[in-house]
Amino acid sequence: MAAILVVDVAFRPPLTYRPFISTSVFGSNMHVRRKKYSLTCTKHSNSKSFCRKSLHKSSYLYKSRAAVRCSMGDSGEASIDNTILEEVDEDDLITAKKALYEAKSRQEALENKMHQLLEELATSKHKQQELLSIIMRNKMTVTKTALDEMDEDGVMVNGGRLALLIDDESQKSKLINDGPRREIPDWMARRIGSVRQKFPPRKINYSEVNTSNFKSSELPNPAEVWSIAQAKPKDGDTLTNHVMEKEVIQKKRKALERALQRKTIQWQKTPEEIKLEPGTGTGREIVFQGFNWESCRKRWYLDLAPKAADLSKCGITSVWLPPPTESVAPQGYMPSDLYNLNSSYGTQEELKFCIEEMHNHHLLVLGDVVLNHRCAHKQSANGVWNIFGGKLAWGPEAIVCDDPNFQGRGNPSSGDIFHAAPNIDHSQDFVRNDVKGWLNWLKNNIGYDGWRLDFVRGFSGEYVKEYIEASNPAFAIGEYWDSLAYEGGDLCYNQDAHRQRVINWINATGGTSSAFDVTTKGILHSALHNQYWRLIDPNGKPTGVMGWWPSRAVTFVENHDTGSTQGHWPFPRDKLMQGYAYILTHPGTPVIFYDHFYDFGLRDVITELIEARKRAGIHCRSPVKIYHANNDGYVAGIGETLVMKLGHFDWNPSKEIDLDGSWQKFVDKGSDYQLWLRM
Repeated sequence: MAAILVVDVAFRPPLTYRPFISTSVFGSNMHVRRKKYSLTCTKHSNSKSFCRKSLHKSSYLYKSRAAVRCSMGDSGEASIDNTILEEVDEDDLITAKKALYEAKSRQEALENKMHQLLEELATSKHKQQELLSIIMRNKMTVTKTALDEMDEDGVMVNGGRLALLIDDESQKSKLINDGPRREIPDWMARRIGSVRQKFPPRKINYSEVNTSNFKSSELPNPAEVWSIAQAKPKDGDTLTNHVMEKEVIQKKRKALERALQRKTIQWQKTPEEIKLEPGTGTGREIVFQGFNWESCRKRWYLDLAPKAADLSKCGITSVWLPPPTESVAPQGYMPSDLYNLNSSYGTQEELKFCIEEMHNHHLLVLGDVVLNHRCAHKQSANGVWNIFGGKLAWGPEAIVCDDPNFQGRGNPSSGDIFHAAPNIDHSQDFVRNDVKGWLNWLKNNIGYDGWRLDFVRGFSGEYVKEYIEASNPAFAIGEYWDSLAYEGGDLCYNQDAHRQRVINWINATGGTSSAFDVTTKGILHSALHNQYWRLIDPNGKPTGVMGWWPSRAVTFVENHDTGSTQGHWPFPRDKLMQGYAYILTHPGTPVIFYDHFYDFGLRDVITELIEARKRAGIHCRSPVKIYHANNDGYVAGIGETLVMKLGHFDWNPSKEIDLDGSWQKFVDKGSDYQLWLRM
């Protein structure tokens, strides 16, 4: 039977025509001539496929190779055809051989590794067997010792505290000691004792317990126990440093993502909503006072931070936080070291976390800054507290000279004196520079966006203008608190003098700051008791600062001073929602008090009014047209798309000749208030 062999032929240069043949059988090589070739093979006696080829190996090889077919018959003659098959690249062959060599090397390395692991496994098994034999010998020794002790001492049961309370002669004691069943055989008792914990002998009375060598377990103090929560990382620990670096990178990444998100939201807003002025913000701000007089009793920053999402959802745009500095009084209004932000409300890190949460939900954060006065850290040589500490280590020269209690050596005060603490002299250049530096530090390092300025009656509004221009806040509100005019115990109708004083202070700031509309609050106290005529002045405009300079009027019904636990000037409880219906539908910037929103259960109804304000597009400069203001009620149109009614006055838009178009009732609270939106 003929066999077909495939051989590789490498031809020499064409002059000699002596091709070199490398067969695939047993790695044999042969040379053949160009023409018809014949090969003589000697068959092995035991195998037909084995043949021996005696061929001359040429030293002159041509670079290209071709495959030829060789057939061999039973006679032992093999013939090679002249057919030249597809050429094989020499470089590919070398690459293949190199890959084969590398594969064999890797295989040998894996085999060596496998032999090494098998040797280690055998060694481990041998050690395990030795360890088991040692354990078995020890166990037998311990068991024998326990049985010997039980034979000598008998079975011991720990009475503990229960034994001291139970009489030795009682039935309970017998049941506990002997059990309800028959006695345990000796062989079973020995077996149980071999695996049972060794208990101390039972005590009969307290004297034996106190004199015994066996002492009860005493737990260590919590401070002595290692806790992962209190563990401090080791200095230079590579893993700890890696984790801390990773956390820093994650925080930076999240901060960049939030900044990008805020930028995206700003791009989506209209130009009116993006434009910021210190006196008005965007003009559409709704401020939330995020604390009360008792908030300092809690870790307030941590309590308030989780509410950021809910506040944003309800339509709030800005959150007013309590004073952040170290203070003699826990509420924060008697500051000492301005750069120390570890206060009764929480630490500096907790404050930054709270601000970050507000920013995450696109809320502006207003810091409550006290610039009029500051508490000293040390006494002077004559015992007066007028030497300040901390980073701003001022002396008596930073205190106004007409402050009667603290012997200041500065210039006279530019405002009213606050007698509880040294009044700062803002006419001094170094004082103003330090204050401006501190405000910029709060804004750039801590994250505040704007300011609520405490007791601005104590110093000139010109200094406030300088501070605002230096710190460039998104929004600023001044607390200019003054008494309204009363006659015979009743509120006077004309409060022009009062609102003029507030506006004079706003003018002194160059309009860079707004101010709380204390005039409107005082008038609402009386007007909502069926005296709605107080809500319109002789010129047909709202009374209060709102009627003269609405974009700088910050309206409110209550705060931490007037309400909360202080209650200096609380708003009538049964008229709260009428008050909010008024300020949330009128121009100016309304403020919502924390207690009313969360503690009084008014969140949903206030949110409904905020939604009406946003749908109607009301802002701080919206025009107001008052249709009715008498004992029965108050009716006004605000902007072009909202009308509202207070009181039991029988009225709806269809009864008003000057109102055209169709109107839909949006809120109906009966005789308290009603709101309509233009369809």
